[in-house]
Amino acid sequence: MSKANLTHHFLIAAPDLSDPRFERALIYICRHDKQGALGLMVNRPLEQARVGKLLEDLNIDVTNPQIMEDLALEGGPMYPEVGFVLHTGQPEWASSFAISENVCITTSQDILQRIAAGQGIGHYHLCLGHASWNKKQLERELKDGDWLVCPADLTLLFDTPFEERWQLAAEKIGVNFDYLSSDIGHA
Repeated sequence: MSKANLTHHFLIAAPDLSDPRFERALIYICRHDKQGALGLMVNRPLEQARVGKLLEDLNIDVTNPQIMEDLALEGGPMYPEVGFVLHTGQPEWASSFAISENVCITTSQDILQRIAAGQGIGHYHLCLGHASWNKKQLERELKDGDWLVCPADLTLLFDTPFEERWQLAAEKIGVNFDYLSSDIGHA
């Protein structure tokens, strides 16, 4: 895995991952290159963080009532005050880049105004914070067995209930965590 580019893949936290910030985490890798990696956790809704309220707090007029109910996600422990919009479509916004053919990440406010109005955005997640790895750090963690890797797909990324994503991603690569034990080799 050390040479593989994991952009547009999921990292599935191993059941015995020692960092509690990533317990049962499913992370979508937005960028992976020789400098490191950046990803967004896509299975941790923030129950107290409704997208509509967050947009109103930014003085953005919300005219789409559905947005008031959408939950923001905990994107990761780094810079939780910074919002990232993970969305389908093309990178047509001020600060936007393509991750795959139909998935982009945008950090500019122009996309938030369109979301608030219910215009031109298909599927999206507003993620607060991100996860990142320094040069070769992710490769070490993969070698240590902290993460499993699974190709990303839009159904798992946007349509699957949050609480099912971690297990379903593992099942996609043939792993059932119910049958795994961290006590293997211990009498």
